[in-house]
Amino acid sequence: MLKDVSSWLHTGHGGKSTLEKEELKSPDGLKYIIKYPRKSKLGLYWEDITEFIAAQIGSMMGLEMMSVEMVTRNGKRGCLLRNFVDESRAKAHEEGGALLPNLVEGYNELQESSLKNIELIDAGFQVITQADFWETIKNHFIDMLVFDVLIGNQDRHTFNWLILYFDTGIKFSPIYDNGASLGFNFNDVKLVEMNSSVTKLNKYVRNARMKAGLFERKSVKAKDLLAYIQKHYPIELYKSIQKVEDFDIEKYKQFIQSLDLLSDAQREWLQLIIPTRREKMLEWIQKEENHE
Repeated sequence: MLKDVSSWLHTGHGGKSTLEKEELKSPDGLKYIIKYPRKSKLGLYWEDITEFIAAQIGSMMGLEMMSVEMVTRNGKRGCLLRNFVDESRAKAHEEGGALLPNLVEGYNELQESSLKNIELIDAGFQVITQADFWETIKNHFIDMLVFDVLIGNQDRHTFNWLILYFDTGIKFSPIYDNGASLGFNFNDVKLVEMNSSVTKLNKYVRNARMKAGLFERKSVKAKDLLAYIQKHYPIELYKSIQKVEDFDIEKYKQFIQSLDLLSDAQREWLQLIIPTRREKMLEWIQKEENHE
């Protein structure tokens, strides 16, 4: 049974989002946000569940993730997110999309660029590497992108990561807002179709696109992004890919099997898509190494 947070104090409606949000305060005074899934023609999407599962995947990889749990509030299911900014006691914080236009040249032009594929990825990195915090966050940023490829995150725009400021320096935020992943918008009919077709599954993985933490509306192929990072940041990629290679698939499958809130089609899909993406990522990287 999911924890019921109906009695928790409502303190606000959260920031701009495609999902309905509420800001809450727990009985012990801690701050949270609850996100509710969007309605679809056939019921509800399940991005609150994929948000929860993605956080578990990241934690299993050894990444610092935003704390997420599944709850109910006034009869509605949602995912409860711990306010890590409040918990960190940072003196300030700023999202990437708010920081970069003021710190580097070319950010606004990048968002309107007609470049595509590798050229667009290169332009994006040319922008972010101008930031004075780049060397500090570089390893964490690439970890985040590799994680996003694994889960198929479609919405890592520049406002979905942030910098925490302390008297002693800066820190990259825990990874948050991961719900637009793992086939979050597929209903059971679509999932059954994908589960039963290796061809469709491989095409879906091969054509996956990402905003790469660099673009607000544009996206690039996940495969191209990995190839670019492999060429320009081989040491950082090696460390990130090691986390993917060491990912315990059997432990992950046991976790998925334990979730009562999943349909049979969702459970089968989740046990299929992550091993498939992992295999493809390692295959892509091996091919790039062989070409060098």
